[in-house]
Amino acid sequence: RLAQVHAVSTSADAFFAVSLAGSLFFNLSVDAARPRVILYLALTMAPFAIVAPLVGPLVDRYRRARAGVIALTLLVRGILCLFIAGDLRNLFFYPEAFGVLVLGKGYSIAKSAAVPGLVNDSGGLVAANSRLSRLSSIAGAAAGGLAAGVLYLGGAPLVLRLGALVYFTGAALAARIPL
Repeated sequence: RLAQVHAVSTSADAFFAVSLAGSLFFNLSVDAARPRVILYLALTMAPFAIVAPLVGPLVDRYRRARAGVIALTLLVRGILCLFIAGDLRNLFFYPEAFGVLVLGKGYSIAKSAAVPGLVNDSGGLVAANSRLSRLSSIAGAAAGGLAAGVLYLGGAPLVLRLGALVYFTGAALAARIPL
């Protein structure tokens, strides 16, 4: 079940990334996009520094809450995507997008903490992690292609709204993880 949730989460992340690329970067000249690209890169690195020290110990302390943390991060990212769809042209966009990125790192930490609890032996841990990586690569590539088609046909707000639906699906699936 965690593999299904991870594939859905990666698909939703692909929708989010394609919407950002379509709304922030490709609609501008190179000179106008440069500061935004630098800001985006800074924002994608900052969540590691903020989330890891806070979420890691919390998830380790409350082992039974891992599925709840996974579901909550997916749910809130979906809600934020709906807000971002309406705020693509104003300043609320930046803290909302930052929230999605921070929650994505929180999801990653909770997912990584959940894997050992779902694998029976330590030898199967490497196989489980490689399976998750393989699944996420396939799901992300497929969803990214689909999101690019939606971006071309309907624009970034539609991609974000569909991405929100994918996040909500992942949250529902995460509630069924047996941790």
